[in-house]
Amino acid sequence: MIQRIQTLYLLLVVVLSCIMLFSPMVDLYDKSGALVYRLTRQGVFQTGDTENTLKLTTWCLTVISAIVPLVALATILLFKKRLIQIRLSIFNIVLMFGFYALLFIYIWLAKQQLATDWYLRIVCAFPLVNVILTVLAVRAIGKDEALVKSLNRLR
Repeated sequence: MIQRIQTLYLLLVVVLSCIMLFSPMVDLYDKSGALVYRLTRQGVFQTGDTENTLKLTTWCLTVISAIVPLVALATILLFKKRLIQIRLSIFNIVLMFGFYALLFIYIWLAKQQLATDWYLRIVCAFPLVNVILTVLAVRAIGKDEALVKSLNRLR
């Protein structure tokens, strides 16, 4: 239901995850400070005047980045099943921490193979913001569940 605060939190998770899905996440610079490679959802690409050349695939990041907004959207649509909403939200939090783990593994691999320095873009902070928003949504869903249980006791 749109009028509940947890729905707004989860909608923000969907929006931020979709932005993250289509934005570059990490810039890789060589020793002279020139931008050489860019890590996106599709892989690590060499930048330059000509076409972008794929150096390393990151399909696991793409899968997790696509699953996170879908799970958040499914959580919104299951508004009558609050316990399932809580479980899906916790699963989504685990996915976002898994995203960070995979991101740093790919950064480490790219740094080792390509001999570059890496700099995160602001988009890499979105999963952390999503974790906070999802925790707030879980708390709000839990409060709703407690309210419904207390009203059932009065009957």
